Amino acid sequence: MELIKENVTVNQVCCKGSVRTLLDEDIIVPDVKPDILKILQLDATACVTGKTVSDGRATVNGRTSLKILYIPDSEAESIKSILTSFDFTENIDNKNISANMKALVTANVENAEFTLINSRKLRVRVTVCLDYEIVEEKNIEIAVDATEADKAEILKETVTLQNCVGLCESDFTLKDTIEIPLSQSAVNEVLKADARITDTEYKCVTGRVTARGAAVVSVLYTDEENTIRFMEAEIPFTEVFDCPDATDDTSCDIDYCVSDISFSVEEDSDGDRRIIAVQIDVTAQIKAAENAVIDIISDCYEPYMTTELIKETAQLEEIVSRPVVQNTIRETIEPDSGSPAVTGIYGAAVKPVVTNTDIHGDKLLCEGKIETYILYVTDSPEYPVYSVKRDIPFSCALDAEASGDDLMPEIKAEVKHTAYNLNMSGGIEIRCVLSVSANVVRKRDIDLIGDVLSDMTDDGSKRGIVIYFVQPGDTLWEIAKRYAVPQEDIVSFNNLEDAAMLPIGSRLLIPGI
Repeated sequence: MELIKENVTVNQVCCKGSVRTLLDEDIIVPDVKPDILKILQLDATACVTGKTVSDGRATVNGRTSLKILYIPDSEAESIKSILTSFDFTENIDNKNISANMKALVTANVENAEFTLINSRKLRVRVTVCLDYEIVEEKNIEIAVDATEADKAEILKETVTLQNCVGLCESDFTLKDTIEIPLSQSAVNEVLKADARITDTEYKCVTGRVTARGAAVVSVLYTDEENTIRFMEAEIPFTEVFDCPDATDDTSCDIDYCVSDISFSVEEDSDGDRRIIAVQIDVTAQIKAAENAVIDIISDCYEPYMTTELIKETAQLEEIVSRPVVQNTIRETIEPDSGSPAVTGIYGAAVKPVVTNTDIHGDKLLCEGKIETYILYVTDSPEYPVYSVKRDIPFSCALDAEASGDDLMPEIKAEVKHTAYNLNMSGGIEIRCVLSVSANVVRKRDIDLIGDVLSDMTDDGSKRGIVIYFVQPGDTLWEIAKRYAVPQEDIVSFNNLEDAAMLPIGSRLLIPGI
């Protein structure tokens, strides 16, 4: 009997967790900029720019970008900005890491603060959190059938495994021009520009993944009268990523990160500075997988022979369900008492954070918060721009389609779309389309049969009929294998109507060889 095997690629997690890196840097005001009188806002973002994996270590390279708005020590200027960035490197040490593994890393700024040393110098301290997962793509051979199977007794078990078909990273660049509406003043100086990826979707076909979405670009600028203005525009995109093993049934988990944004101001046909050319560098981190439903051979033997199974135990993740729920979260955010009034909203940065998950019966309960950061324009000469931060709570229930203490949900929450407006009372109404998805998995130690060794019985002698009394926990399969006879022979020899019902203590006649 020769085994017929099927190949499955699985992602085995070597280690996962979070590390924090602290950037403590001095920033000198450029010579072309006026002195600082007051810092209005420090905005910090972080991205991963490169990763290398070697034996025992994963090295992560990243960049922290800083956008500082300040009031200058000059009556002729209303507001100025400093745009700069710092690179960082962080090592993740673990003896189980090997060079053939891949690192999945996301970077988020946890905290950013500053100290104004003098009018030309400030010190910033930024804490960046790196969430990482080091995985190994492992090819596993699973026995699914055998040659001359009609002469052997085979016990099969159906399992649903996550078959990894792609684990990659791709960089792409979006270029477009944004035109200032005629209802607004032309640009004197761009203070800052931000971009976020939204409205994302994907479609898998044979050999590739097509991703669609939009980059929402927010621009804060001053006009010729040094009045603060702002505008927002969308740059749609469609990107095609190569994924040779992808099929129509492949599902993807794509994380987008804006690694850089640059801009320049150009004149329109009338000679007015109304056109902003924008370039956005984006990194897409792609995990492509599909469910593989496989009938594996969990046990086998050849009747009337001694059978030895060569096994290897592997810990595999069995996919129980992949539920998704989407909700619209609405909240009205009021500025703090004593804060300047809102005259316009520059932009809203949102980040969903899952704080708790629990399984009750076949329901997966998820709780979290949407960390919301809003920068707005005021009519105050002292604080022409101001910010407000709020946490918007959320909760939802997903269908786990199973129950048990051995279930492990892997939760991902993302805001697909954000909209905001200023109401009549001066409050900021925000609406977020929140998507929460989960991989509900069960880790199992599965004995994979690598080979079957069969031989004649040791002494070659014939055996007569054996009388056997059923013991607790016995199954027909176990009894038949113990005596190396076909199951159907025991069934017919004992006139069993229901082979699954073997009363404890009942007598079975095992036919001889």
